[in-house]
Amino acid sequence: MSLRLSLQRTAGVLILLLVACTGRTAPAQAPPPADAAPAASGDPVARPPTVTVRLGTVPGAISNAGRFVAIERGYFQEEGITFEDVPFDTSAKMLPALAAGQIDMGIGGISAGLFNAIAQGIPLKIVLDSTSAYPGDSAGGLLVRKDLLDSGAIREPADLRGRRVAITSKGQATELTLSRALAEGGLTLADVDIVELGYPDMTLALGNRNIDAAVSIEPFAVQAVGQGFAAMFRLWGDLIPNDHMAVVMYSQAFADAANQAGYRYAKAYVRGVRDYERARTQGRDREAIINILQKYSALKDRALYDQMRWLPLDPDGRVHGATFVAAQDWFAEQGYVKTKVDLDQVIDQRFADYAVAQLGPYVP
Repeated sequence: MSLRLSLQRTAGVLILLLVACTGRTAPAQAPPPADAAPAASGDPVARPPTVTVRLGTVPGAISNAGRFVAIERGYFQEEGITFEDVPFDTSAKMLPALAAGQIDMGIGGISAGLFNAIAQGIPLKIVLDSTSAYPGDSAGGLLVRKDLLDSGAIREPADLRGRRVAITSKGQATELTLSRALAEGGLTLADVDIVELGYPDMTLALGNRNIDAAVSIEPFAVQAVGQGFAAMFRLWGDLIPNDHMAVVMYSQAFADAANQAGYRYAKAYVRGVRDYERARTQGRDREAIINILQKYSALKDRALYDQMRWLPLDPDGRVHGATFVAAQDWFAEQGYVKTKVDLDQVIDQRFADYAVAQLGPYVP
């Protein structure tokens, strides 16, 4: 299969990025009363009334892996949740729709634009993980052209000085990730020639030797490596430990809804995430999970599932808040964020906590 055809088959796969670490949470609010809450999985119980959730997402994004598994296995159906998917080409465009009540929730990355939107009064809650990046266990990172590595022209981050390096856009997670890599070599963003490209174009540019390095994600990274264009130089999770590359966001109205759909969504979603994580880390039901991802995501090429790093997900669905704080500080230092927001009022762990209370501790 040609590189361009492979890219065309997977170019719809967009994993939206950014940041995390531990425990800053929104003020605690009472979970649903026990007699109103859905029973733990497998318990016989009358099905809750059906609620249609309007969800903003990039169609076919593999960062929806946990949701795809939960849909296919009927977990959302058990919780009375159906979906009206509202497509967006970028997560930034979801934020006004959340504010206007046009969607109930969105799945997207963390960026300067997100912090600015919250500062301008868009009421939302960051509630669940949708892609994490752990040290030694992450999907994506800084790629460097293989010929430069093989020749010894680039051996360490300091050797990137003066090189052409691609990111998706300024003010986005890829720029922050690049800055962390450069800092290891005593460099700053001003020491490299930054080029803004989409992920598929990064792979082509590496192959054409029009760039020297790129901050990329899966499945685009494995395509560049598999074609012999590049090698992974630094993993994303090693540059920003415990980062979030995508998160689930609720509108304020959905988070506070009396029908408790936010809690019900979280429980079903975490069940799907755990099934996915068991396949990713233990190989349990691996082929069945791959079949689900092929069915629902834009990543149809079966071979890539065996070649690429699978996206890690927090099996409890929790958001790790300290890295959000660090990311906002960095965006502010760069001048992208003028007014910092109180993230204690934005990151809300109630829904992940409820899911874990209902499902019990994660068992791999």
